[in-house]
Formats: sequence, structure tokens, C-alpha cells
Amino acid sequence: MSSPEPPANRKPKRPRSRIAIELEPLAARLQVQPWFAWLLSEIKRGGRGLIVSMVLHGVLLASLTFIAFQPRSSGDGGAISATWMPPSLRPAATPRKKFELPMQEEVEFESPVPTQKIAKPTTPIGDAAGTAAPGVSPVSVGQALGGRSGRTREGNLESLGGSPDAEASIKMGLLWLKRQQKSDGRWELHQGYPDAGLSTIKTDTGATALALLAFLGHGHTHQTGDHATVVAKGLKWLRSQQDPATGDLHDQRQEEGRQPALYAHAMATIALCEALALTDDNELKPSAEQAVRYLLTAQHPIVGGWKYRVLIRESRGDLSVTGWALMALHTARMAGIEIAPGEFERASLFLDSVQAAGSARYKYEPSSPDNKATAALTAEALLCRQWLGWPRTFQQMTAGVKYVMAEENSPSWSDGRRNVYGWYYTSQMLHNLGGDDWKRWNLAVRDAIVRNQVTGGTAKPGLDTRGSWNPISPRGQGEEYADKAGRLYLTALCILTLETPYRHQPIYPPVEAP
Repeated sequence: MSSPEPPANRKPKRPRSRIAIELEPLAARLQVQPWFAWLLSEIKRGGRGLIVSMVLHGVLLASLTFIAFQPRSSGDGGAISATWMPPSLRPAATPRKKFELPMQEEVEFESPVPTQKIAKPTTPIGDAAGTAAPGVSPVSVGQALGGRSGRTREGNLESLGGSPDAEASIKMGLLWLKRQQKSDGRWELHQGYPDAGLSTIKTDTGATALALLAFLGHGHTHQTGDHATVVAKGLKWLRSQQDPATGDLHDQRQEEGRQPALYAHAMATIALCEALALTDDNELKPSAEQAVRYLLTAQHPIVGGWKYRVLIRESRGDLSVTGWALMALHTARMAGIEIAPGEFERASLFLDSVQAAGSARYKYEPSSPDNKATAALTAEALLCRQWLGWPRTFQQMTAGVKYVMAEENSPSWSDGRRNVYGWYYTSQMLHNLGGDDWKRWNLAVRDAIVRNQVTGGTAKPGLDTRGSWNPISPRGQGEEYADKAGRLYLTALCILTLETPYRHQPIYPPVEAP
């Protein structure tokens, strides 16, 4: 996760767009002399044409004054401003125009109440302008969640890259998460257990989404599994937080642009879409679709990418938030919610903008210097590229993997080296590729996580750490963010990383043995 931005309670002033009409001086446009000289001349010549001329000038000046200074309308037409209405919310009959500055207007979302299962919506959500750009062809997701069922997982555990020890660790971690759930179904990121997150990044939506993703990743849904009741309560609370007008799932909306806002919304969108995809429970579909629509409104309308709030033209995204947002869109596809091609095209443009010049490494923001590219961000970007259609043998993919697998980036549960955030993305990226790199990495990460899980301690509520992971001992890299986001955040990431072998099916076919 990224470093905090300036105080979030300062709402940025939205720039207003004004119509400015530049006119030549009236004397030059009509090719007349200065008014005073002209008037004396007319008087000396007996005033001939004076009345006609005065009437003509009066009418002309009145017309120009009306054009230049007519008042703004305050009705349905809206005021002319620089506020962006996202492409996903434009009326379907209105074609998208390049660099269009749309009018500000209120938009109401439809919330269908289906009575039966719906395989797919009639039209894709988002901006369908143009055709898929070269290299942007999202991969098939039809079988992406097929490895999560208990029978499939247990029967292929070791061949997939799991182990009995890792499974025991996951189950212990899920029990810790279960004990932290509040009576109303939510989880908290910032309090309730030792070494919780900072109050400045409070987000119950984010905490709840992360916990739900850990349960869902192990095959537990609100309908099946040992933790069905836990998942059902969590999903119910999550849906109760959704803004009915916009689809926003973040629970701290009173402060626009808070750092966790889009992280939390994207994670919650993934959780809703995974639950929908795994169960075909159509009651989840309206909430999932609304969440996707809001996510699409938040992407930059021209150069793509996401950050902490809905982006306007003057803003820029960051790679950390963008990774979660893109995964939410692909998970939506798994749930039968089709996304229009234009949304992925812009996301690909953003990935281009954070690629370090002349290399296959990636950095946090377009403005970041190239030497700030990191292995964790590179793994996150390469995972995004894989889902967007990059082939396994693409030269920049191969070069990026070589950088990520360098000795200085090898996983180590030690002070200043641990980076579970980076491991989470690297594990997924390498799992898609398979082969020796995946096997070596998975073995090292899996054993490091399992070995450092807290297994003892008190059962007293508020002090219970059994089954969790310590976020501050040792302290991880700054990118990991565990010292700020706290124990629940790190525990969920550890569980999700251990679930990698079966959480998603690999994108590419298995590597054939030589």
C-alpha cells in the first residue's frame, strides 16, 4: 500500500469550466473611427446618418452583451463545469467523444430486483468505445475459481503447490478471523486485538472485505462450508454499507478521498463478486453490479488508473490501488458481469505510464522516478498484464520475472525484508506462469509464513493472537504497510498468499516437462 497523501478532510476544490468569448475591439470589427471623433464628424456634416448609425450600434451592442453575459442556468441543464461524468454512467444512446467535457448532472442508478438467476447482463458495463487495443485482450475467466471446492482442493493439494502444514495454518488463521468478527457481521482494522491498525486508516469495509476474501479463498461461502454463517453475516453487513445512489461500499464516506477509500471499495467488490460467482446467488447481483459501476466511475477518464477518489482529468492514479481495482473487474467477469473493452484499454494505458523507461520494471506513480521501481510493484503490474492478455513468453514478461526473482528480492521473514504485500502479488504472478520459478518461490514463501504464525497465547478477548501474524515484529518493508494497517490486514494477506495454489486457476497452460 502507498504512503498517506495530504490530510483527507480537505476537500479539493473542483475547477469550474467557464465559457470565454474573445472579441476584437468593436471599432476594429466595424472599421469605424473612435467614438468621439466620429461623433464630431457627424455633427459637422449635419448629423446625416446619425440616427440610423446609433440604432444599428445600439442593437449590435445589446446583442453582444446578451451573448457574453447571459446568466447560468440552474435547472436540468446544469452549470457548465469541469466536473467529469464517468463514461460508465453516460446514457447508452450518447456516443463517447474524445476529450469531451460533459455537463455535470445527477445520475440515478437502477437497482434491479431479479426473481431468477441471470447468466449475463444484456450489455457490458462501462465504456465500449473503440476496439481492444493490441495486447489488451482479457483472458478467459470461466474456470478461474474452479479449484476452491473442498474435494478438488484436497485431492490435488500437493500437486498444486499446497501442503498439509499450509492448510493447517490457513484453518488456524480463519479461526482467528472468526473470533474477531463483530456481532453485526463486520470486522475492524483499527481496534479489537493487539497491534491493530492506525485509527487514521480506519475502514471496517476494508477489514470486512479482507476477512471475507480469506474465507472465500478457502471455498467457504454464505451457503456452504464450515464458516457459512460467518461469511453470510459479513456479506450482509457489507451490502448494508453500500450507498444506494452511487454503489460506493466504503463506510467512511464523510471524508472524501481518504486513503483507504478505493482500496476498501475494490476489495469489497471482489468479495461480492466472488460470492456471486461461487454460488450463483442472484440476491448478490444488484449490489455487485452497483459496486462495479462505481469502480468504473472512479477510473481516470483518459489515461486510466485508480487512486483514493473518483479521478478527474487533473488527477493521476497509482499502481497499488489500480491492481486491486483491476482484479475487481476481472472477478466481476467471473460472476457474469461483463465489462466494456474501453475500461481495460485505459487501464493498460496507465500500466504503460508506470513502466520504468527502457525496462520491464514498474513504479508507483507516473511521476515517480524510474529508480523507484520495486519488485513488489513489478509483480503487481505483471499480474495485471497477465489478466489483460500478455503471453507467457512475451519478452518484457520474461525480463520482469527475472528481476522479481533476483536474489535481493528473495522472501525473508526478517527485519526490513519481509514484504507480504509483495509476496501476495508475486505468488499469483508466478503461479500463473508455473515452472521452476513458481515452485522455488512458493516453497520459500509458504514455509516462511507457516513458520512465523502465532500458535500460542491467551484466549482472552482483545488479547487473543492465536492463529494470526505479528505486523510489527519483525518490521517489514515500507511497501508492506503492516505496521500501519495492523494485525488483521497482515493475517488476511498471509492466508490469501497461502491459498494461492488453488484460489485462482493458472491463466496459462501447464509447463511441459523437458
